[in-house]
Parts: sequence; structure tokens; C-alpha cells
Amino acid sequence: MVRETALAHAARFSTRESAITRQPHTENPAGAPIDAHEPWMRALHADTGYLLYRLGLRSGQLFNASLQKSGLRLRHYALLRFLATCEGALQRELSTRLGYDPSAIVGLVDDLEKLRLAERRPSPEDRRSRIVVLTDEGRAFLRDSDEASTRVTSDLLTPLTAAERELLHGLLLRLAEDRLE
Repeated sequence: MVRETALAHAARFSTRESAITRQPHTENPAGAPIDAHEPWMRALHADTGYLLYRLGLRSGQLFNASLQKSGLRLRHYALLRFLATCEGALQRELSTRLGYDPSAIVGLVDDLEKLRLAERRPSPEDRRSRIVVLTDEGRAFLRDSDEASTRVTSDLLTPLTAAERELLHGLLLRLAEDRLE
């Protein structure tokens, strides 16, 4: 009887294994196959929060890959993009506005200064404080990386029509403006 149970289990496992290997697989960001037809994956794909998380990860990975040759990452780009909207900002303001830990801002600004993309200058309001300012090289870098950002977004959203992309952007913007401030 034990032998019959073991044989039945082996037969079920063999049938299940061959059924799984016949189903199409997609690649996850780490490169390991994910079987979208597995019950656990269907449950995750029914969770909007999880899908947003996964798409955010994938978007960040693609964008970081496009920045790789410069030695910078998405966090640097976000800091530069913020600096492009103002005449300069205190590091604590950058931390608050971008939602980064203050110690992370110090390292990011150090990296940007080494590449001459940003610089620290005395604050006009308080000479003891220093503001971070975008340099001309930083503006040029942003122009080049904006093109890469557009390509990454386009690649990520390939399955969507132009109207769907516009709708998705509007919905995400509405959520971001309502929840992230």
C-alpha cells in the first residue's frame, strides 16, 4: 500500500511537472522564470498594489541600466530633476521633498559634485548654510538622460496604446499628488 501511494504520488508529480514545463514562462527582473499560470502568481496579479510594486521595480531597473555608463542611478536623476526646477535647495529640503534619508542626500550630492553635475554654494539667506545647485554640466546631463527616460518608459508601456498611456499617467499622477505629499 505504501508502494502504491508512492507510485501514485510520483505519477501525479510527473504529470504536474510536465504540465508546468509546457506552460509559457515569463522572466522576472532577476531572470528566474515566473509561471504566470500558477495559482500563487494569479493571486499576486490580482493585487493592484503588488503590480504597482513590480512595475516600479522594473521601471527602476530599466532606468538604472540606461544610466549605468554614467555611474549614476535613478536617485541621482531624481535629485538633478528636482534641482532643475529651482535656483537651489538646502540638503534637508532635498531630503524632505524627495523622501530620501538625509544621510543618503549627502552621498548623492557628493557623487554629483564629483561629476560636476551639481555643486554646494553658500545660501544667500544664511551664509552658514549651503544650497545645492545644478550646474551647466548637470543641465546637459539631464537633457541626455531625459531621452533615455523617454525610451525606458516607452519600452515599459509598449503593450498600451497612446490613449491608455495618457490615462495611466493621469491616474498615477492623481494618486501621487493625493497621497505622496
